[in-house]
Order: sequence, then C-alpha cells, then structure tokens
Amino acid sequence: MKRQKKILFLILLVAGTLLDWSSSQQKQDVDVYTIGIVIANEERKDKVAGLKAGLQSLGLSEGARVQYVPVYLNTVQTLEEERSLVQSLISKKPDVIVTTGAHETFLIQQETTTVPIVFIGVASMVELPLVETEGTVTCGISNGQMNVIGKRLELTTRLLPEAKRILIIADSHAPTTEQAIVEAGSAATLLGVHLQVEQVASPKDLEQLLTRLSPGEYDAMLPLPSYVLEDAITDCLPLLIEKQLFVMGAYPEQVKAGLYAAYGVSFHAQGMQAAHMVARVLDGVPPTALSIEWPDDVRLAVNATSLSKLPITVTDQQWSLAQEWYGVRNK
Repeated sequence: MKRQKKILFLILLVAGTLLDWSSSQQKQDVDVYTIGIVIANEERKDKVAGLKAGLQSLGLSEGARVQYVPVYLNTVQTLEEERSLVQSLISKKPDVIVTTGAHETFLIQQETTTVPIVFIGVASMVELPLVETEGTVTCGISNGQMNVIGKRLELTTRLLPEAKRILIIADSHAPTTEQAIVEAGSAATLLGVHLQVEQVASPKDLEQLLTRLSPGEYDAMLPLPSYVLEDAITDCLPLLIEKQLFVMGAYPEQVKAGLYAAYGVSFHAQGMQAAHMVARVLDGVPPTALSIEWPDDVRLAVNATSLSKLPITVTDQQWSLAQEWYGVRNK
C-alpha cells in the first residue's frame, strides 16, 4: 500500500513538473514583436501614445507581446544624421516600422523596401511618391489635412463673420504647399475673403514674419499643412496674442496647448486608428493588401480662455460649432 502511494506521488510530481514545463514553453513560444517608431517632433508623441493604447486594447501589451524601439529625429540637426538614425533602426530588423508623418516615412522608404511601414498622419499622397509604386511595403492613416483646408477657412469665417483679410502661412519646403495654396484660394473665392500668402522656411522665419505685423493688419491666420509649422504655431502663441491675431490650427492638441481653435483629427486618435493596421501587419497581412485609411474623428476644438483675449464676441450659436472645448468661457 505504501509502495502504491509512493508511486502515485511520483506520478503526480512528474505530471506537475511536465505541466509547469509545458506552461513555460507556451509562454516562451508567444511571439514578442519589435516595433520601430520614427518621430519627427515633440507634438507627435501623442500619436505614439495613441498607438500604444490601441495595441494594448488589442492584446499587444508592451513588454509581454511587443517591444518598441523609438527614434527621435529632433535630437539631430542634419538630414545625414537623420538617415544614420534610420539606418541604425533598420539594422535591428524590426517586424514593422511606424512613422508619425510624411518626412519620417520618406526617410524610411529611401532605406528599405522590405520592412513593412505603417504611417500615422500624412496630409497627402503627394508627400509620399513611393507609396503607390509596385511592391510597396507602405500603408497607413491619412490625417485628411489637404481635404479640410476649405473647411478650416469656412469655420474661421463662421467664428469671425467680419473676417475678410486672411493671412495664409505656407512651408516653402513642404511638397504639398503648391496644391494647398490652390485649395485655399478656391475656398476663399467661394467665401468672399482675400488671402495673403506668405511662405516660411523655418520657425525662425515665422517668428520674424509675425513680429513685423501690426495688430489688426489681418483678421485671421491659417497655416497650411506642414510638420515644421505644427510646433512653431503654438510656440508663437504669445506673439499671436500680442498681435491680436486669430489662428485656425490643424489639431486639437494645439488648442489644448493654448491656440484659439483648430479643425482636424487628434494625434492620439490617429495613433489609435493606426494600431489596428499595425496589428494586422504583425499578423502577417502584407501592407499591399491594406488601403490608405481616412481619419475617423475630425472635429473642431476651441480654447475659450485664449479666445477671450481677442477683441471678439463669440455667440452661443458659434460655440455650438465645436466638439471640444478648453479653458474657461467668459459669460
């Protein structure tokens, strides 16, 4: 009897050990994916936060299922240094590279034709001449900015009905600038407003341009799509307030940082949407089988505190145009 109990104990012990080993092997067999991320500037980190949150909700949690290898282009000064960072990332053989805009995407496209690329927020396919080539490994989320230039101008005139002189700020290096100016001009004709187009090549150029303006010289300002202008506009907010110049931005994050208003899809929402595409690529779906997606949630955001610093009165009907509000509205 004792011998039978001893044998039974040994059998249970071996079975338990085998179960533990099997469980351990299953954990080891779970794929841990490497996701490279290329980020151009500080504001675009919200896209990464949205991406991580989206992948987490899909069961791809950081550490357990995915590891991220971020590359920050704003830590270097020259294009050659940016290329060096990108080449180093590719050498790590990530399963997919996520880019946070057109500039980052084009850098990766120039260095690899094999690593899948998912971009988050590109204004126009004009920015990515390699996207539609045969055998491309690129797919992603459009930020829709080229499609809403006219709407941004329309909302500017609805918030400021007396606005007739609009200053258009364009990035002289952005590949979308020429078409964006055409889009703005067409909308201006329909709305009966006059545009003055000024092109800048850097944040410093923008600051110098705004410094030269007289208060009241223009009724409003509309920056055209450009990653250079994303940070520069909010950095110039004290100067914009000094010049009493209303600006219609492109992303709700700018309004949260203090800009008067913006119409577009948030960086976080773009990242969340891109997460589904990244998950499919990691699951083996080739980028060639995935289409370019349009943003899901375009909205108008306004900052009541900043608007209160302008010599304008915003009616209840005008406030109702917005889907997001920041700051405190003066009654």
